[in-house]
Order: sequence, then structure tokens, then C-alpha cells
Amino acid sequence: MSVVVNTGPSGFGPSGSGKPESVFIAWLLWQPRGADLATEAAKELKKLAPYEDRDPDIVRLRSLFESLAGRSARLH
Repeated sequence: MSVVVNTGPSGFGPSGSGKPESVFIAWLLWQPRGADLATEAAKELKKLAPYEDRDPDIVRLRSLFESLAGRSARLH
């Protein structure tokens, strides 16, 4: 038996598949020791940029990364 996971272009799966906070925490836990989290968060923001404000989960996730990157974030 195999399991197929259909992820969206962001790799996070379709909207509603996980809370943005859970995705953010999982991302944090996978960062290597000593990583520059602000720089890595900025990279994630570039990946999320094409999605703009289409999905409230993406908006929330982006705000979490903006906060970590030291950018002005609009936390929802």
C-alpha cells in the first residue's frame, strides 16, 4: 500500500491541510543548527511571494516569516 501526498506549488499542501503556525514550527525545527533564521525566512518569503493574498493560510504563514525576517508583518 502506498500513500500519495498531493502538495501544492508551495510544497505545503492544499489550503486547510495544516495550520500556518504548525507549518512554521515544522520549518523552524528543520533548520540546521546555527542557521541564520532571518535570512532563511527571507528565502521562504520569496517562495510565497507569487501567492499574494489569495489564501488566508498563506497570508498568515507569510506574516510569521515576515516577523522572523525582521520585516514589518501584519499578524492576523
